[in-house]
Amino acid sequence: MPVCLFTIVLALTLTACEKKEVASQGPPGPAGPPGGTVIRFVDGECRQTCTLACEANERILNTFAIGPGGTFIFEEGNLATFLPQRRGASAKVVLVCAQK
Repeated sequence: MPVCLFTIVLALTLTACEKKEVASQGPPGPAGPPGGTVIRFVDGECRQTCTLACEANERILNTFAIGPGGTFIFEEGNLATFLPQRRGASAKVVLVCAQK
């Protein structure tokens, strides 16, 4: 019964709505600032210790490894070294870089 009552009230509410007239579009405004932050992904396969880096005008936003885990060591703000948990096991390593 509550579902039927809700449906009837919804139908009456929708029929009570009227279309509003849309005003015409005015002249375009001034151009805004350039788009937001650019995010770039650097990836590679590591079977042993390896280093990944963002560009000089970028900073590290995030890092992660797919496969056997490991540890990341961050250096100089845009450089990361990955130390795999097991040598010889392949891990896909991803570094996420964002413009400063």
